Amino acid sequence: MHELRCAVPADLEACLTVWVAACAARDGQAFDGVAERARPKFGAGVVWLVADGVDGADGFVLATRPGSGLPADPADAPVLGLLAAGPGAQARGLGRALLREATARLALLGYQRAVLHALLDNVAAVGLYESEGWVAAGDPFEHSLLKRPTQRFDRLL
Repeated sequence: MHELRCAVPADLEACLTVWVAACAARDGQAFDGVAERARPKFGAGVVWLVADGVDGADGFVLATRPGSGLPADPADAPVLGLLAAGPGAQARGLGRALLREATARLALLGYQRAVLHALLDNVAAVGLYESEGWVAAGDPFEHSLLKRPTQRFDRLL
């Protein structure tokens, strides 16, 4: 089991490395722009947790302030924008632990609900979110970078 801790600015590059590797594993290839698209989100973080492994970060989760997502997102909902377990740490419950801890901390901060966006063809992630009480909301839309069907999910905290 991983220990989760609050991230510090020095964790940024390690988290981006995990994000790029996890996205490449999910997509079967790396896409240009993944790290560049994720990097600015860290500046809007309200909850940022890291799971350390033997050789550095094994995973992380980042929730950003309300209004930092898409125009159709609820105005009062923080956005669980980045959640990743590195390829060597996947399918071991790390994503679920990060998701649970992030939503618990958002609730402790006084938020009533949160939102996230998931690629619909990422069946494992969608199953995780739904099993943790996240509910599809609104119509699917095209991911701006990957051009794949994406769905907003909401969760009451």
